[in-house]
Amino acid sequence: MRKTSFAPAACCLVFLAIGCKPLLSRRDKETPLPSAESLSTNPAFEELSRFVAARADAVILEGDDGSRALLSPRLQGRLLTVKVGAVESTGFVNTRAIERGEADPQFNNFGGADRFWIYPEAGQFGLYFDPGAELDRKVWRVPPDLDRGGWTVASRDADRVVLKRAMSLRNYIGTQFDVRVEREVSVLRAASLPVELGVKLPEGIAYAGVATRNVLVNAGPSAWSPEKGLIGIWILGMFRPSDASAIVAPYRSGPERDLGPAFNDAYFGKVSVEAPERIKVIGNCVVLKADARREGKLGVSQQRTTGLAGSIDFERSLLTVVKFDVPSVPERYGNSTWVKNQPEPFKGDAFQTYNAGPRDPQSNELAEAPFFELESTSPVRPLAPGESLTHRHVTHHFQGDLEKLNALARQLLGVDLGAVRDALKL
Repeated sequence: MRKTSFAPAACCLVFLAIGCKPLLSRRDKETPLPSAESLSTNPAFEELSRFVAARADAVILEGDDGSRALLSPRLQGRLLTVKVGAVESTGFVNTRAIERGEADPQFNNFGGADRFWIYPEAGQFGLYFDPGAELDRKVWRVPPDLDRGGWTVASRDADRVVLKRAMSLRNYIGTQFDVRVEREVSVLRAASLPVELGVKLPEGIAYAGVATRNVLVNAGPSAWSPEKGLIGIWILGMFRPSDASAIVAPYRSGPERDLGPAFNDAYFGKVSVEAPERIKVIGNCVVLKADARREGKLGVSQQRTTGLAGSIDFERSLLTVVKFDVPSVPERYGNSTWVKNQPEPFKGDAFQTYNAGPRDPQSNELAEAPFFELESTSPVRPLAPGESLTHRHVTHHFQGDLEKLNALARQLLGVDLGAVRDALKL
C-alpha cells in the first residue's frame, strides 16, 4: 500500500461490511445496489470502497497523510487496491466481475493488488488443469477453493487483519492436498523503510506500504513428496496499466553455467523473439511494457532474483516496488510453464510478472480486463502433516516527483527511469 508518512496515532481500521457473508444481488436489498456502469471512469478510493462494501465486504486500513488500503475477506482475502498521494487506486479492481459475483467456472477475476494462490500452475504437478486435460486456455481453471468463498476474519486491530481458511486441491496426476492457510495483511509506515528497503522516504514523496504474511499448513494425513508433487504459496499483485508504464525486474549478474538464464520470457510465446520492442535489457535489469496491449510473461529464478522488482507509471508519477522472501540457500521452486511432463518440475521461478493482452495479439487493443501483475512464490517443500511454510510479500508505492522516484529506482532496482522510458519508447 502506498503511504506518505505514517503517524502512529493515525492508523485505524474501518469495517464497511463486517463478516464473510455471500455476495449480494439486487434482490437482497430493497435499495438497488450500485452498478459497475454507474462508477466513474477512474473512481475515487471512496467510491470503490462503497461499491465493494455493497457487493461483498470491505476492510479499510488507514495510514497517515490520506493513504488507505482496501481489502475484502469475502473476495478471497484480496488486498484490492491502495490510495497514495494523488493516485486514488493503484490496484486493478474488476468491478464488472465483482458485480457478476462468483459466476465464472474458470476464474472469477475480481482483481486485487495482492491475492493468495497456491502453485504450480501447470506441468505434471500443476493445480490449474484437471488430470489428463490438454494444457489449453479453454480448460484452464482456478482451483475452486482459491476462486470462490470468503475467508474467516480471525483477528484485527489498528493496522492489520488476520484471515484463515481451509482448502483442498488436486494436482494433474491426481494427488490430493488438504491445507490450512493463514494470511495477515498489515500496513507499513514510512518509518519502517530503512529496515524494509534500506532507504529513507524523500521529502515530498507520498508513500504507502502493505505487507502480507502467508502461511500454508499441511492439514492432511500424509507427508507431501516430490514424487507425487509439491505445492507452495503464490502471491499475485494486479495493477492498473497505462501506455506509459513498465515492469522492472532486476537480476543478479553471473555466468549462466552457474546461475542459469538471467530471466525466462518463454511462458506464453517468447517475448524477446515475438515482440522484441516490448522487452529490453538495461544493465542487470529486464524491463517489459505494462500496457495490457499484448500478453507476455517473464520470470526470474531464485538464483537470479534480488528479492525486489517493481514498476513505473510515468503518467501518474508512481513507482511500485515489491519485496518478497527468498531463501538464502537454493530450494525447490515449482515449475508453472505449460508443459505436460516437465523434465525439471522443481526449477521454477521465484519472481514472475505478467502483462495481460487482447485475444488478437496483433491488434494493439486493450485487454478485456486490463492489468499487469507483479508476482512472487515461495519454495515448494515436502511438508509432514502439521508442518508449514511461510512467505512474506510486501508492496511499496511511492508517488511524486520523478527525479526523486528515479533516485529510489536506481538505489532499489538498479535502473535509471530515463533509460527505461527511452528503451521502451514510453
